[in-house]
Amino acid sequence: MQNPAWMVFWIAVLLAVALAALFTVNGARFQERVRREGRRRLRSAGPTRDLVPDETGRLPAPVQRYLTLAIRDRARSVCSVRLRHGGRFRTRPGGGWLPIRGEQYFAADPPAFLWWGRLRVGPGVWVDARDQLVDGRASLEARLESTITVGNAAGPEIDQGGMLRLLGEMVWFPTSFADERFVSWEAIDDRTADAALSHHGREVEATFHFRRDGLPRMVTAQRYRDTPRGAVLTPWTAKLDDYRLIDGLLVPLDVEARWHLDSGDWPYAQFKVERIEYDRRDAF
Repeated sequence: MQNPAWMVFWIAVLLAVALAALFTVNGARFQERVRREGRRRLRSAGPTRDLVPDETGRLPAPVQRYLTLAIRDRARSVCSVRLRHGGRFRTRPGGGWLPIRGEQYFAADPPAFLWWGRLRVGPGVWVDARDQLVDGRASLEARLESTITVGNAAGPEIDQGGMLRLLGEMVWFPTSFADERFVSWEAIDDRTADAALSHHGREVEATFHFRRDGLPRMVTAQRYRDTPRGAVLTPWTAKLDDYRLIDGLLVPLDVEARWHLDSGDWPYAQFKVERIEYDRRDAF
């Protein structure tokens, strides 16, 4: 007669193997689905356009200085971007940092993005997250082990956050800052300017703070933050650093995002761009 304990053991082993196989397959499916969406974003982008020499001349002085540095001698605008990043993320104030890797795809005309990230929450345990903005509408999705939905959000507050994210991340394709169809500027002083991104009847505003050398050091805004009581407008900052010249554009590779709470600052994302490519029409 078989030992019941051994039967339980082998059932547990088989169940663990089956779950591991399921999670692996679902992880590959999730990744491929996101990359299909990424290809659609890249291929939906309009063609590049010539950059008129005096195009930045109509902009406020700090923005003119920035774009003169960032765009340099580039003759044509960026139509699409793909990038990969590493870094770390934390899900609550004072919580531990968790490793994260991600991919992001941008279209400049019309402005849109798709981001996919994998957060390692423990040995062999991960959460896949997808954030996208298309036609001014944003959506968020998160799945434990690429299988169990732990987050799914959409609505006006998510739209606002997605558009602010896109506006701040245009520092990776700064030719879009001179496209008056979508972005407008107003100077505050010689080293600060307000930017507004408008698309599909929606508009968001953020303030760009420039360093002495003319490059943006941070972007600030009032952004909706999810709380147990619902979405709350909260001061938000993205810090920018480690500028490098890539394909004729001077862009930051280090980005830190943080919320400013009544209880203190909450830095929640620190990303390091590892690869960035322009005007490629396929996903990684």
